[in-house]
Amino acid sequence: MPKVASIKNVIFLGRKDSAVPALEYLLSKKIKVKLIVAPEKEEYPLTLRAAAKKYRIPFLSDDRRLYDWIIKRHPLTRDIDLVISFLFWKKIKDSLIKLARVGCVNFHPAPLPDYKGRAGYNTAILEQKKTFGVSAHFIDSENFDSGPIIKVLRFPFDPQKETAFSLERKTQIKLIQLFKEVINLLRSKDKLTLFKNEGGLYLNKEQLENLKFVDLEHDKLEDIDRKIRAFFFPPYHGAKIKVRGAEFTLLNEEMLNLIYKLIKGHE
Repeated sequence: MPKVASIKNVIFLGRKDSAVPALEYLLSKKIKVKLIVAPEKEEYPLTLRAAAKKYRIPFLSDDRRLYDWIIKRHPLTRDIDLVISFLFWKKIKDSLIKLARVGCVNFHPAPLPDYKGRAGYNTAILEQKKTFGVSAHFIDSENFDSGPIIKVLRFPFDPQKETAFSLERKTQIKLIQLFKEVINLLRSKDKLTLFKNEGGLYLNKEQLENLKFVDLEHDKLEDIDRKIRAFFFPPYHGAKIKVRGAEFTLLNEEMLNLIYKLIKGHE
């Protein structure tokens, strides 16, 4: 990896509310964000769509149009130094990976190479890990979370108390911290030290959904309780049972109290 001292033009792909302070950090460093690609609608107080309007940055909600622009050499896809994927949920394709001078960097909400794909929060709680983390890595292929690692920021958590919901919120805060550190690394005159990104756990959607099922006859009570916490992430189905072909999410007293607090907080 060459020394990197100048990042002037960026394409920013992302989602969730933590992407907005990441975007604003780039702007504070006088880095031009030529294009934002994000969902049109998100149910967060802060959204990239609103930020794009506020800062007058061109916005796309359809990444297919972006790839068409790359082929046609649209002005917004020229002279790009860095492509950033911040919790972007779609596969980054080869033409975008190769577009930027410095490269394409992904910010991943789990420690690499431990957890790849979507199952980090859940699996870390199920496995009763004592630490979690966030990662930044270069994207060098269309495989998810497989490129060389730039930096991993780890932090402690209590697997006996954490839920997927609470761990996700803590992770978003750590991602912003990591984002700032990595952008500064990329802009420094020092040569980057990269780390191998081999192995780790990857679960597809079907495998993750199967982990949610509870066997009321054979699972121990503490395992059921742990699974309830590991998959508590409203409004999505959590730990569940199937009755007459229909799926029902299980909650414990702790989760009911948390839901009550969340409801009261929005009244």
